[in-house]
Amino acid sequence: MTASSLSMPAIKRVRQASLMNYLSLFGSFSTLLCCALPSLLVLMGMGATVASALSVAPWLVTMSKHKVWTFAIAAALISMSFMMTYWVAPRIKEGEACIEDDPTMCGRVSKFSRMLLWGSATIWSFGFFMAYVLGGILDWYQFVWFRLLCGFLVIAIGCSLYLYRLRLKAASMKMRFDERLEERARLARDLHDTLLQTIQSGKLVADNERNNVQEPSAKIALHRLSSWLERAVLEGRAALDSLRASTTENNHLPGSLREAFNGCNAQMDLELLVAGESREMHPIARDEVYRIGHEAILNACNHSQGNRLIVELVYDQNMLLRIQDDGEGIAPHILQAGRSGHYGLIGMRERAARIGAKLTVVSSATGTIVTLFVPGEAIFLA
Repeated sequence: MTASSLSMPAIKRVRQASLMNYLSLFGSFSTLLCCALPSLLVLMGMGATVASALSVAPWLVTMSKHKVWTFAIAAALISMSFMMTYWVAPRIKEGEACIEDDPTMCGRVSKFSRMLLWGSATIWSFGFFMAYVLGGILDWYQFVWFRLLCGFLVIAIGCSLYLYRLRLKAASMKMRFDERLEERARLARDLHDTLLQTIQSGKLVADNERNNVQEPSAKIALHRLSSWLERAVLEGRAALDSLRASTTENNHLPGSLREAFNGCNAQMDLELLVAGESREMHPIARDEVYRIGHEAILNACNHSQGNRLIVELVYDQNMLLRIQDDGEGIAPHILQAGRSGHYGLIGMRERAARIGAKLTVVSSATGTIVTLFVPGEAIFLA
């Protein structure tokens, strides 16, 4: 027995579901014709048009008198269509084959048919609103408290949609962070299993041959080659440690920022302020915040000519990083476009955009303030 013969019941269910979707569309249009459109036209001051339509099609009057049955039959058809499309059709029974290249064999109804179904449900909802809800709203709309309640509901719905959009954006961003994190882990594995092993093997061969050759120039060349390969191994392991650290460490920002300041060897006093309780952060977002802070600290050490550097880290519902120096400030044209041949400020802005953060740099003759605001949904894991 072939796969197609085994899958015929699934294809048949898909066709039945598609037919039900067309019937649902027909039923929903009946509610639109009998109840929604006449009410809408009357509200728009087009009562004469409605009267003309009723004289041409008197059966609309009969449907309006029995609108309860019209809506009930349409609702039954739409309910059956939803059940056929999303529950009956996708159920693959024993002995049926599911071939991904042909969605119908897996019981999936076409996208066009699903759009018809949802369109039918939307039309039915609009007709129900016009026939049963709008009249009551117009009766109550004359009261001030009802208008205030409607305004409150509109504001609440708008705020809910905005918060929902923020959550979707944060979830999408964290998904991208997870993908980058997995890519780092994969690169670390590949670096360890391939490149470092090859370089280490080359170094062993060079060391072995250096002990066997007698010619002085060849020994010197092999010694240099061994030294370069050893340096390559050390640099590769350092890169490997950096990749691995970004996937295992959770929150070492204050200590890392202090180390960044100590590494620049500047004649400045550091004041490190941490407010709030440290929270677990996503490694990718944490690394971006650290690199922005590291670049800001280096800029202050190398170019500000100041005596004091304040690094403030605030943990709250969101995260705030502020780096302030008392130096000579940044020229406006450099602040806007960056120094020629240098991409520190540009890179900071790009990193902030990648994690959905807001970076502001304010500079004057009395110093520079770099502020990074990171939404909690984008950086904190919990």
